[in-house]
Amino acid sequence: MSPPISTPTNWVKLAQLSFLVFTVAYVAISLFRGGYAKLRRIAHDFSNARFYKPWKAADNFTVLYSKKQIAELSEATVLSQKAVYADMFGFKHTMNGIDHNSPANRLIRTRLYSRLLQVNGPTYLENLFPFLKQKLDKTLQAELKKGKNVNGGLSIPVALTARRLSSKLMAVVFYGDELASDEGFAEALLRYPKDMIKCMAAFQLTPSWLSPYMHAILTNRGEAMHKIQNRLRDIMGMGRKAWNETPEIKKLTIAHNMTEMTDGSDYWDPELLSQSLLGIWFAAAHQPWMFLDFILLELSTRLDWQHALQKELDTLAPSNYNELEKLPLLDSFIKETIRLNPLDKFAIRRKALEPYTFQGGSPSVPLGGTACVSAHDLMHDPQTYPSPDTFQGARFVPTEAGAPQSKFTDVSEKFPVWGYGSLACPGRFYASLIMKLILSEILSKYTIKLEDEKARTKFYWESFTMPYESTRIVLQERNR
Repeated sequence: MSPPISTPTNWVKLAQLSFLVFTVAYVAISLFRGGYAKLRRIAHDFSNARFYKPWKAADNFTVLYSKKQIAELSEATVLSQKAVYADMFGFKHTMNGIDHNSPANRLIRTRLYSRLLQVNGPTYLENLFPFLKQKLDKTLQAELKKGKNVNGGLSIPVALTARRLSSKLMAVVFYGDELASDEGFAEALLRYPKDMIKCMAAFQLTPSWLSPYMHAILTNRGEAMHKIQNRLRDIMGMGRKAWNETPEIKKLTIAHNMTEMTDGSDYWDPELLSQSLLGIWFAAAHQPWMFLDFILLELSTRLDWQHALQKELDTLAPSNYNELEKLPLLDSFIKETIRLNPLDKFAIRRKALEPYTFQGGSPSVPLGGTACVSAHDLMHDPQTYPSPDTFQGARFVPTEAGAPQSKFTDVSEKFPVWGYGSLACPGRFYASLIMKLILSEILSKYTIKLEDEKARTKFYWESFTMPYESTRIVLQERNR
């Protein structure tokens, strides 16, 4: 009897092994080509929680600082945001071959995402709030049952817990509670962003012709990607009417509303909708949990701020979306943590699809070059942030009555975490709510501390800040 189609035959396994051996050999030769000094430098970087790609030339970077240039960077049609990340994450492989990068197509996508997430998003979130709260209660208790008892508290892995909590809640927002509760689908949602990050790292180390093979090896031939897209293709296409989800939740989900908004479109079809939603999922699933990890780590070393935030939560007792979003100290603490811990030290990255010169005659970006801003420098500018290297949890709380607060979700060239202009992250309100829901739930019930105060918490891959998977925090029930 012949083996099932889904099971690789022996020769396929042999081919995969051969490519793996070849890749390892290629990387080893690349490392040693510069001699032992290069290898020692790499080892030193690893041991000091810093890792770069010293065997490749630095990309052609143009870094901008003025508000005028940042606005131009954000809106120039030949400077592509998608092309940067397509190169970085290998969208040809990790997003199943999506390629809709013409200026006209970008405009169509941008308008849809803005309406879907930014214009209508807050209304959806307000109505989703009670369902998300219920999901969080169940998911958090399930995660805590996996913890271990340490000194009167429960020890949990902060990165894994943050990732799971964020993914479960975001899945309800995107696909509804039924799909979010499907363990196979939920596991694919959790795995897909991890696959993307693994591929990003691998693609930096290997020649581009090896990318499809590296992707196949690292992701089991895109197993999670295909599982997600197959379900999305169904509920956004032929199986749309048969999608089994509670009506009051379905009408609030991103998948449902994305399909409704594109009915009758000559451009959008189930294949492209599913690919596009896959890309939005990666951004939505990856960024919030990373932010959440950094915030929990910051809280674990600042007991005084835990008490201050707990007092705010106890006093104001937010019971809906608007009340939670209006907590001034929680919002400020989150924003200050992210200011000092951006995921990427560069922001608003754009790739030049053709040579481009900024107004005024400079700077010029060559074809294929990258223009961006230094998020680190902008968020450490002493003119904007006095004592910029000092953590001030209440930095953004207004000091005068009636003065507006600089919110975590505000878009500004001084806080470029969300991008800028028309391409600023339209999903930032979703990210903010998910993070605040989880933080408020944990802070209301527990105090937080590091299990090992000497444990490493972060490392750096090029300009990216990454959490250690091994770091654990201890949650102890509050004495009220």
